[in-house]
Amino acid sequence: MAKRTKDAELSLSPVANRLLEAAVDIQQNPDATDKAYMARQLVQCTLPHSDPGNEVLWTRTNGNLTLSIQPHIDRKTRKALYPYGTVPRLLLFWMVTEATQTKSRRLHLGHSLSGFMRELGLNPHTGGGKRSDAVRLREQMTRLLRATISFEQTYSNGISWLDMQIGPEAVLWWDPEKTMQDDLFESWVELGEKFYQAVTAAPVPLDMRALKALKKSPLALDLYSWLAYKTWNAARKRIPQTVSWDGLHAQMGADYAELRDFKKKVRALLPKIEQVYPQMKVSHGKDGLVISPAPGAIPDRVW
Repeated sequence: MAKRTKDAELSLSPVANRLLEAAVDIQQNPDATDKAYMARQLVQCTLPHSDPGNEVLWTRTNGNLTLSIQPHIDRKTRKALYPYGTVPRLLLFWMVTEATQTKSRRLHLGHSLSGFMRELGLNPHTGGGKRSDAVRLREQMTRLLRATISFEQTYSNGISWLDMQIGPEAVLWWDPEKTMQDDLFESWVELGEKFYQAVTAAPVPLDMRALKALKKSPLALDLYSWLAYKTWNAARKRIPQTVSWDGLHAQMGADYAELRDFKKKVRALLPKIEQVYPQMKVSHGKDGLVISPAPGAIPDRVW
């Protein structure tokens, strides 16, 4: 049996292998949680999956909550630089976790680019080319930290909003072409005061092992985080939570023009998420998803 299992692992793709290894670790060592956090607002409304292009504003809405992003504008090309894809999500997981645990706005990234990349689940050995993890990290870090975001909530008789800079101060000494070389000075970023207060007020606890296993898909990262939050909500209220396909599509499916394509993708991802979050109880049908009360993504989660 052991030989057959090993042979089966060797036949899997690197992505499938990583998912299997994380699933086994999470199921066999549930208390060995590599705890991570994500801001609740950024679980309810998520970043773009693909580049929105040269738009002046990008928005995503969930119920009465709308996330708006004003991009950083490159001073040479005048292009709008939006954070998108998996890398800024991994950065946000790290930043919210670090800020929550250290209770500090200044986040120390260290002297080693390779060390920081490993913390995010990225590979420092992919070279210095355009699609290397190091170059993508440096580019998306600039896009994310220098963006301005807004949370806006509407009510029957009013409206509230919060406009925030994410990282108005930072020093980055890293050279993407020399990922294995330590720098003389330490890199750091200081979160904006309003952003820090917003994202650490009531973050959603997650398992970093699961995040690293799902890192190839921004939708998988969004779904995992959202399902952890909705499962907690269902457990708190002691009743299942039902979300329509239309509502979920509006919330995190803006990159899928056709609802049927979005539904197909979500259905394909649910078994993968269940591998690294075996406690969750989610069913899907014609009308949408039903999330039933179940334990949280980490055993000792505190809200």
